[in-house]
Amino acid sequence: MNNSFTNINSTKLTFKQWLIILGSNLLAYCCLMMPGIQIPDFLIFDENHPTFVSGIFQILIVALFLGIQILGVQLATGNRWHRLFHGIKLKEWLWVLAFFILAYIISVLSGMIAQKLFGSVSGNAAAGLTMKTPHVRLIFLYQRFSSAIQILGEEFLAIMPLLAVTQLATSAKLPHPLLWGNIASTLIFALLHLSTYDYNLGYVILGLAFTRLVLNWAFTKTHNIWVSFLVHFLFDTLSFLILLLATK
Repeated sequence: MNNSFTNINSTKLTFKQWLIILGSNLLAYCCLMMPGIQIPDFLIFDENHPTFVSGIFQILIVALFLGIQILGVQLATGNRWHRLFHGIKLKEWLWVLAFFILAYIISVLSGMIAQKLFGSVSGNAAAGLTMKTPHVRLIFLYQRFSSAIQILGEEFLAIMPLLAVTQLATSAKLPHPLLWGNIASTLIFALLHLSTYDYNLGYVILGLAFTRLVLNWAFTKTHNIWVSFLVHFLFDTLSFLILLLATK
């Protein structure tokens, strides 16, 4: 699909449009992080003491995180925002599988190197869930649903800077503009996960940046955010499931 929004080589939005989009990225991220600062205990979803209220609250937060970003793109581009999405064809399903395998291999290798250089981290929201946890299957399905919404939001958070910086580098006639876009996108994506990985800066940059490059490649190859989302979601789900089964 070749259009003037999702095509990495022809994205042309004004400064004001990018300001709206990137501003919505920042606002959405603040909304996602805000509950972690100070909220009542009964609103915190705990795998060992899950409640209906905390579950609904978590869904509302991740939905807000995604919704603000979609609204920002819609306000900036009008009806062009839906060009980020299109139905996945058979060839693109094959790309999903290929990029998923590549992302997992890259993640394992970069994670091993990062751990050797910068030490181990906790780094997974599933750490408190075990096969002995009551209603573990239901909690697992709920967390996958909640994560799916958040992961789609994370794709917006990484891909919009990718497109914006690539356009800026192209306008500035810098060599290899896509390289600059990928550097910005991967650094932003890695830094946004600092709190998840014990604020270990070296680990998140080395351990996550190369995996993010694969996800960006999935998007630039297909111009379809559904593809990078599915690769990201499958990768996250497999990692979650391996950790869960390892804690029997």
